Amino acid sequence: MNRELTQDTVFPLRLERTYYNKGFFNVRRAFDHLVRSDDGPITLQLRDDGLIDGRVDRRANNNGTARVMGGARLRDWFQRNYAVGATVPVRFATPSRLVIG
Repeated sequence: MNRELTQDTVFPLRLERTYYNKGFFNVRRAFDHLVRSDDGPITLQLRDDGLIDGRVDRRANNNGTARVMGGARLRDWFQRNYAVGATVPVRFATPSRLVIG
């Protein structure tokens, strides 16, 4: 059965060492259409820890898929709540708002 991806779809993010240390992550192609289609601001809801401002960068990856940049606040949150290699659920609430964790 081929399940349609919607805004309530959860993307299982594998927390790679670079994501963990730098505070960003790449969105896989299958989920990319759920994120804003251009570079710009995005809101990241960090589970129960509040909102942070992030950015979508579509120039960082050669294939044009979204890189979600959360900076030091996302990095610190990853490091407080997960280990390298963990799977972090990311829900696409809207194209400009992601719920992480």
